[in-house]
Amino acid sequence: MRVSETMSVADILGQWPETARVFIRRGMACVGCAMAPFETLAQAANYYGIPPDVLWAEVESVVAPSAGADPPNA
Repeated sequence: MRVSETMSVADILGQWPETARVFIRRGMACVGCAMAPFETLAQAANYYGIPPDVLWAEVESVVAPSAGADPPNA
């Protein structure tokens, strides 16, 4: 399974805990946030003023090696 911009932040963090470092590095309070189960990756990106495709690529770059998938734009 790959990360989708429509997945909830909680689902992403639950399935790939290593992605927490992306949110933390970006100064996003998504890790442990009460809204994480209800907010999609794209919504979180927009809230923090990050282009959704940029945040998706950062999250995917952490997930791809563990999932055995190709990195984005490979």
